[in-house]
Amino acid sequence: MDTFLTLVIALGGIATGIGAIWAALVARRQAQVTERSLAEQTERARLALEYDLLSRLQDRFASPHLLSMRRATAKYLLDNAFIDGGAVGVPTLNSAAVEVCSFYEEVGELLKFGLLRAESVWIRYYVVAQAYWLLCKPGIEKMRHEWKDPSIFEEFEQLIRLTGK
Repeated sequence: MDTFLTLVIALGGIATGIGAIWAALVARRQAQVTERSLAEQTERARLALEYDLLSRLQDRFASPHLLSMRRATAKYLLDNAFIDGGAVGVPTLNSAAVEVCSFYEEVGELLKFGLLRAESVWIRYYVVAQAYWLLCKPGIEKMRHEWKDPSIFEEFEQLIRLTGK
């Protein structure tokens, strides 16, 4: 009788161990599913934030104020950035050009912080940003030299480097 009782207790212990292992495997599987779900939710939230930021930037880019600044900058660049039909850039930036460059500085900052992806920025801004950068670069370099501050429009410059690859 003692042998039978020992056998029953041993089988009960084995069954309990198998049940514990099974429960651990199920819990591990559930943790993996939850982890994937959280990663997917996080990515969806990041994409929603990126889309919201891009929409707000586009609204600002098309706003009457920035549109007038862009027009004033275009006129200034046409009057000052070309010699004999060739682009040489502007020696200094007027206030409108500073404001337009500041917009691209902000876009570059959002890119730097990972709130925007380079691909999204490239699609929406790269061509125009590159034109502004090439024509305004001499004026920006002069500002950096005069103010002894190499960080002026640094994120705008980085934006051109990152999205131009």
